[in-house]
Amino acid sequence: MAKPPPTTPVPPSSSTSRVRIVLTGVILGALWGGIMFGINAAIHGSANGAVFAYLVITMAMLGGGVAAFFGARNVRRSGESIGPGFRKRK
Repeated sequence: MAKPPPTTPVPPSSSTSRVRIVLTGVILGALWGGIMFGINAAIHGSANGAVFAYLVITMAMLGGGVAAFFGARNVRRSGESIGPGFRKRK
């Protein structure tokens, strides 16, 4: 039997990929906030800049938080540590 080809180890995920995941969540949340503003403006007939800013910023923060949560779950699943490494007392 022939030997299987050697596999290269997968490098550990860097913090830039985590930042990219969170920024993707923020961007998707901001886009959803813009859609929600459009729906709100169509229903109520008012297009206020403060309401637009409120919806976009709020949805962007929620999107970033959800992306950070699920990104941390995926990191934990792969066995990587996500918290600071405090020494345990004996």
